[in-house]
Amino acid sequence: MVKSKTTAEEFYLVRADVLPEVFLKVMEVKRLLDFKLVSSVNEAVKRVGLSRSAYYKYRKAIRSTSSGTEGEMVTLLIVVEDLTRSLARCLDVLLEANATLMTFHQSMPVSGLIHLLVTFRADKMNIPTERLIQIMEQTRGVQSVQLLTSPG
Repeated sequence: MVKSKTTAEEFYLVRADVLPEVFLKVMEVKRLLDFKLVSSVNEAVKRVGLSRSAYYKYRKAIRSTSSGTEGEMVTLLIVVEDLTRSLARCLDVLLEANATLMTFHQSMPVSGLIHLLVTFRADKMNIPTERLIQIMEQTRGVQSVQLLTSPG
């Protein structure tokens, strides 16, 4: 009797600056395609200087920990001042980015601060999750934004 060999996938977090160049190019191709900056895989691989075969070989093996693609959920902990429209401004940022809001939990104000726990789908967003966080951090009344969970 022959046993079939099944192995669990192993995952590693690796800094981008130590990855082989091929993986960085694959990520750039995925970004170009995700944001519709090119019309085809062929156009994207030519732009970044990668072979189509290398792209197809590695495209499912690598992804960003916070790219917000493939319909996965992102959860943010946002601390805002208890001011008029602080909460509304946060929601406006999410809506303008085309995030699909899944859950929204708000604490009672404590010492003038409100804690928000927001979970959203990022697959239809028109900006990367990293950029959304930057915009949120610059929003009037927002004290801090912490990424709790992200795709990957």
